[in-house]
Amino acid sequence: MEVKYSIEDSVLMLNLDKEYGMQIESVHFIPLGDSAYSYWVNCANGERYYLKLFDHQNDGQRRSIERLRFYLPLTWQMYHQGLFRNITYPIINRNGCFKTTFNNITVVLFNFIEGEILAEAYPFSKEILEDIAKSVAAIQLITPFIDKTTLLANTFDISFESDLEKCISMIECTLTFNNPIKQALRQVVLSKKEQIFDLLNLVRKLHGISIADTKEKVLCHGDIWGGNLIRHKNELYFVDWESAILAPPEFNFVNYIGEEFDVFFSAYEKNIGKSVTLSLDLLRFYSYRNHLRNLTNWLMNILHRNTEEVQNEKDLEKILYHCMNRWDSIEANVRAVDALLQKRK
Repeated sequence: MEVKYSIEDSVLMLNLDKEYGMQIESVHFIPLGDSAYSYWVNCANGERYYLKLFDHQNDGQRRSIERLRFYLPLTWQMYHQGLFRNITYPIINRNGCFKTTFNNITVVLFNFIEGEILAEAYPFSKEILEDIAKSVAAIQLITPFIDKTTLLANTFDISFESDLEKCISMIECTLTFNNPIKQALRQVVLSKKEQIFDLLNLVRKLHGISIADTKEKVLCHGDIWGGNLIRHKNELYFVDWESAILAPPEFNFVNYIGEEFDVFFSAYEKNIGKSVTLSLDLLRFYSYRNHLRNLTNWLMNILHRNTEEVQNEKDLEKILYHCMNRWDSIEANVRAVDALLQKRK
């Protein structure tokens, strides 16, 4: 989120003191992320924490609150049982709970990880790609040891499709928005309308193929991009486990099927300890599905959720430069992956 939540810092600090038994010295808003408001929290004893704040009035953030019950126990177990420790995990409050609710918000406190967030480190170096792949393999290998009863299993969800269709219908029916960002959004979306529905139909077709796939499900982080990776003292840390899920391994590869695929996949196979067969249709499904789901979320933000123009500008920028501009490269990337895999046989 680009604009901080409308709560006084003093009120937030007072409630954190009460719920966590900490002497909070200051809180600082961090303008990043889509699913919650982010802060870092400084304590009088010098300790620092990362805070996620969820607004109960925002339907997208309410869905994020629902997912807390899956990934907070998971990351707590992963860290405290030593399964995988380079992660953010929740701090328990005075009541022994992972989350805290007050003033129509829910907050979660996490350990704070120092280091460089890799959101601006693209294109990744060979060393970084190999470190990411090594961690992906390590996370997959702990699958037998995690408590799967608290973890979401992949259903190849495309429930966003109804919201996407409604957003496009609203944009189409509104000839003129009394807002320059929304008017610019209208022009962009309508120019891509045919392609959007073609991709949506393709995702529906691939959805049926994916459901029929019998590949073993493994633990996946679910959103491995630079903004969820922190590098500190030659160690790589994975943060924001909101999308963690039991899914086919292909789910981990969707952000790495471009020029970096050979390096990434070679390091992954080396660390997983065996040859791996990938389904091209699963790669297609996850790639197109993720882009359309992101598009839907940003459309919903601009049309229904956002209250600040700066957030609208940021979400439109994401639609243009982190979504629509990447659609045409997906099929070419999948074909390149296929050619590389055939060559390796």
